[in-house]
Amino acid sequence: MRTALYITGGTIGLLIIAGLIFYFIGRALPEKHTTKFSTLLPAPPEAVWTVITDYSKMPEWWPAVKSIHLETRPNGEVWTWNQDSRGHKIAFRTIEEKAPRRLVREIVGDNLPFGGTWTFELTPEGATTRLTLTEDGFIKPPLFRFIATYFIGLDKTMKDFAKHLEKRLGPAAS
Repeated sequence: MRTALYITGGTIGLLIIAGLIFYFIGRALPEKHTTKFSTLLPAPPEAVWTVITDYSKMPEWWPAVKSIHLETRPNGEVWTWNQDSRGHKIAFRTIEEKAPRRLVREIVGDNLPFGGTWTFELTPEGATTRLTLTEDGFIKPPLFRFIATYFIGLDKTMKDFAKHLEKRLGPAAS
């Protein structure tokens, strides 16, 4: 019985120490970050633009988004509320739009633990499009910063978005 208690206590102690180490490493990381990801998509910029700006259809091709609610604000801005698989809703707005080459979307919310913008740059390359995504973001909680940086990857969501966007666009044009 004592051995089990020592093992349990030791395990809990190690977890607490590891958590504190992760917290302090995360605290040393910058709150703000810039991450870029680039990929070649099998469609011209106009086709890519149509898909990425048809927000209401995003749940049809990107599993990370379960539903979208569009809201026109009193100032005329259109916000999209994306709901994920856990039921969390996050608002986004467009802050720059130059069809079909550049789109900048921003997470909206004052008390979020993370936020920032995604900049979509579409460059034609023959019958395909080079999509460059840039995330200018922030992560407030130090433990989240540590996990995002060392375990998840700051570009994970961008890569997932691009992978599903490519599937939605279909096979490469010949």
